[in-house]
Amino acid sequence: MSPKSRGILFYWIALPLLTLINLGLGVLVLSRLNPGGWQGWMELSAGAFCCLVAGCLAAAGWSKSYWGSAMNRQVVRWRRMADVIFRWLEDVPVSPDAMKRLQGSLDDVIAEDVSQTGHPSIKST
Repeated sequence: MSPKSRGILFYWIALPLLTLINLGLGVLVLSRLNPGGWQGWMELSAGAFCCLVAGCLAAAGWSKSYWGSAMNRQVVRWRRMADVIFRWLEDVPVSPDAMKRLQGSLDDVIAEDVSQTGHPSIKST
């Protein structure tokens, strides 16, 4: 199972299910309370804690969903902008010296990236 499908499985199935179970337990505990002594107050604290955890889990799921979709929209927008810029650059005449400088800069970036990550399938020149 890929990491992406595990993330989808967790954030769309497991997290909401666990949140509902935790919220249900918190409500159940709180609905049966008549805190008379220290045990009653401990039960009240446990129920409140379950509700707090359920709220945190729900907030984490919402945050992941919201920011994930916001990042996806931003990536799509930047890719479209880059496509427009590259199509425009294809029509602009470029000198051979500028192309050599670009090739050298790209080679430097690739060599630096390979040396940092140590990827064996890409050889630096």
